[in-house]
Amino acid sequence: MFEGHYVMWGGEHSLFTRKLQAMLNYLGLDYEFRLKTADSGPMVESRLGTHFIPGLQTPEGWFIHDSTPIGLMLNSKYPHRAILPTSPVQRIAAHLLEDWADEWFGRYAISSRWCYPENIAQVALGFYANSIGKFFSEGLSAEEKQQALQMIEGVRDNFGLRACANRGCGPDQAAAVRADFEDLMSAVERHFQTHAFLLGERACLADFTFAGLFKAHIAADPEPRSWIEGCAPTMLGAMERVFLARSDDGDYLPDDALAETLMPCFDHMRDSYHRFLRVSREALAAGEKWCEVDLGDGPVSMRSLKYSEISRCHIKAEISALSVSDRAAVDEVLGPLGVLDAYLLPAI
Repeated sequence: MFEGHYVMWGGEHSLFTRKLQAMLNYLGLDYEFRLKTADSGPMVESRLGTHFIPGLQTPEGWFIHDSTPIGLMLNSKYPHRAILPTSPVQRIAAHLLEDWADEWFGRYAISSRWCYPENIAQVALGFYANSIGKFFSEGLSAEEKQQALQMIEGVRDNFGLRACANRGCGPDQAAAVRADFEDLMSAVERHFQTHAFLLGERACLADFTFAGLFKAHIAADPEPRSWIEGCAPTMLGAMERVFLARSDDGDYLPDDALAETLMPCFDHMRDSYHRFLRVSREALAAGEKWCEVDLGDGPVSMRSLKYSEISRCHIKAEISALSVSDRAAVDEVLGPLGVLDAYLLPAI
């Protein structure tokens, strides 16, 4: 156990809170999970400078947010339990996989949560419990359950369905989102049946996003749980294992290799998220708040995202900083897959 006590502020039903928790678990850090509640929220937000969760309170008393820079900070602080490879192909692949999972898996999370009325009734109990400072396992009284059902309507209308509209995954796209999820997870299941993590026997940043998606949404909510039980049931156990995993002597695949079973992930990111990156970048350059992306079944309207452009430029900088030989290796392996092109476009 490393010295120093961390506090993670967030919610049980938040993908990124659970992503960070999986990361803290893996690093073996001494941490406490505190809920951001109606009472604690103002203090947490004032320290973090944002209403977004999770936030991490460090042993030094800092409050920092955004799971990706938190992960990069922890990787630097605890190099003997690395969560990023040092070899060039795997390192860039880890960044690509995390960016895709972080920015695209949210569509699965919010569509499955907010587009299905039967699902919302179950979600209400967990949301309300956390808002009053209870973990879901503590249970609610009959009166609290009734208050939860009343509260969730406002959350659904003022947050959930609006978020779905922004990400092009509302009720009109719900069937397409489910089909996409099931196709992807059927392919990903084959990878996790033969590999402990995405890049071998050691976790990288993207593994924690996968684990966070499952812990907060897929395993927890009845609607998406029915999806995964039908298309890729062994993913439930695999992702719980990743969520609880601890860093050991496992390593990434030798010779900077990528598993053949990982190729469907690169195909998917290229044909979905990277299409969005391109059109969002163009919309932002033109000062437009919305863009349209064709995911194979016609154009889908989505909000153009400044954060996606920031993360795209971060990875562009990582690629540009490679040595000549490392860049050649990355271009040789990842270039033909078409997954570098969106990142090599100029910044706006």
